[in-house]
Amino acid sequence: MGMMDLFSTGSHGNDGGCSRINGVVTGIVADIKDPENLGRVKLLFPWLAEEKEETVHIEDDEDRAHSYWARMATLMAGKDRGTFFIPQVDDEVLVAFEHGQIDRPVVIGMLWNSEDRPPEKMDEKGKNDIRSIHTRSGHKVVFNDSEDKPSIEIVDKTGKNRIFMDSKNKKMEIEAEDDLTITVGGKLTIKAKGITIESSADVSMKAQSNMNLEATSAFSAKGTSKAGLESSAQTEVKGTAVSINGSGMTEVKGGIVKIN
Repeated sequence: MGMMDLFSTGSHGNDGGCSRINGVVTGIVADIKDPENLGRVKLLFPWLAEEKEETVHIEDDEDRAHSYWARMATLMAGKDRGTFFIPQVDDEVLVAFEHGQIDRPVVIGMLWNSEDRPPEKMDEKGKNDIRSIHTRSGHKVVFNDSEDKPSIEIVDKTGKNRIFMDSKNKKMEIEAEDDLTITVGGKLTIKAKGITIESSADVSMKAQSNMNLEATSAFSAKGTSKAGLESSAQTEVKGTAVSINGSGMTEVKGGIVKIN
């Protein structure tokens, strides 16, 4: 059967009016600019024609370059929802046909080959611990199911912005090459056994309303150069016992100073 015979339109029903392929075939993605935005791709079938030009104009009265538009089988699909992974042009894919009809292709999977290799290496020990997603630019999500290093890692293409969840040691790391912003519309609560804040530059804390700093045990505020406590209204230092101690000159100054 020739190529033109294989792609003849015939009937779209199940009456045998058009040529059929009942198995699956391999194809090469030729176009992803679906005019109806249905997540479809057009394909080349290298096994059908040695040159692309031979499959460009299947019919003179219709624009069916390379193949009919092929729908994508995906992990989940529905109205405005689902997983969106469209192959790149020149990617190799696996194709099936609804009821075997050549004009109803469906891409059921993507394929690696000797030129387009996997982003991860196969496990020589056969444990198969790694699951991952790698994008064209280099973003990646890696799931490690191993017993010694179970983890989840999200890294951008720079490799310097990273979220790492260490399941074995019960740790989590968030790294940002530059700024990190956390924005919440309500209350932000941080609970921990201990909190350490270190900065190579200034640290600023600002509240539009009241700010309370409280410790159930000792509270200490220290500056190696200068320390200041200032308020545009009343300032109060209160304690069961209050000590003011300066190794140099100690100055108490005010419009009215009362010591009782």
